[in-house]
Amino acid sequence: MLQLHLSDATEKKMQEIISLHADKDYFFNKVIDYQINQLKTGMFNIEKDLKEFELKYSMTTNLFYEKFEKGEIGDEHYYLIWAGIYDMYLKDKQKLNDLEW
Repeated sequence: MLQLHLSDATEKKMQEIISLHADKDYFFNKVIDYQINQLKTGMFNIEKDLKEFELKYSMTTNLFYEKFEKGEIGDEHYYLIWAGIYDMYLKDKQKLNDLEW
């Protein structure tokens, strides 16, 4: 059973929204689909940013990140940004994997 801890106002709004839909599974699956699409859109945009770094530094993100994690590459400002963007990408990818069944 799903347990949510919501404020009274939020719970009331959610109850009103849910009551509008006869098929509750359909409603929640649409919410999940929306979240999946949002993650995919975000990941697509992140991939464009990662490609820019790859072109600028002539290195794949995977190779860069491996070297960065091992301390084999400096901690210049742009490297920190690149690593941070890739961290976001990896987290979004894990969220997406968790949501897709």
